[in-house]
Amino acid sequence: MKYKLDDIVTINNDSIKRDYFNAIDYLDTSSVFENRFEQPVHFKTSKEAPSRAKRLTRAGDTVISTVRPNMHHLGFIDEKLTNNVFSTGFAVVQPNIDLIDPYYLFLFLSSDVVTKKLQSIGENSTSTYPSIKPSDIKKLIIDLPELKKQRSIAKRMKVLEDKVKLNTQINDNLVALASTTFEENLAA
Repeated sequence: MKYKLDDIVTINNDSIKRDYFNAIDYLDTSSVFENRFEQPVHFKTSKEAPSRAKRLTRAGDTVISTVRPNMHHLGFIDEKLTNNVFSTGFAVVQPNIDLIDPYYLFLFLSSDVVTKKLQSIGENSTSTYPSIKPSDIKKLIIDLPELKKQRSIAKRMKVLEDKVKLNTQINDNLVALASTTFEENLAA
């Protein structure tokens, strides 16, 4: 069944309030790339953080940069990331879990078709660089299979993505090991 995203998601529901002064772990748009998250920047109080540090997330949300969609600054929020604060440069997309599997939504939003569509919209914006609004995301149309099938697809894709992430980490470790070994041999 076809849905407009506006009918199955909410965007930017939760933000830090002005009276929030606790410590925060902050991620800006450059800290997220193709579902990989850099270590957040820690601030002892929200007053120390950039003024754009406002967006709160929950497990199952997708964060997507509203600037230059073709740069792939988007990611899926799992339990490890729920206490982080994101830049207002992100749209935080929260799914209605009765209609759409959260990871299936992420897969849709990260697809090449959607990226190209959002980039095209962004290039026609009045901004000096390609940018989109949350309302542009809400206007996207998705053809949803039944929830059971969504979950099956999402589960298989998540397993594959986790394997790719593990292989990338192994490769990074091997490069670091090779570099260390080389430097130790130079010093010997």
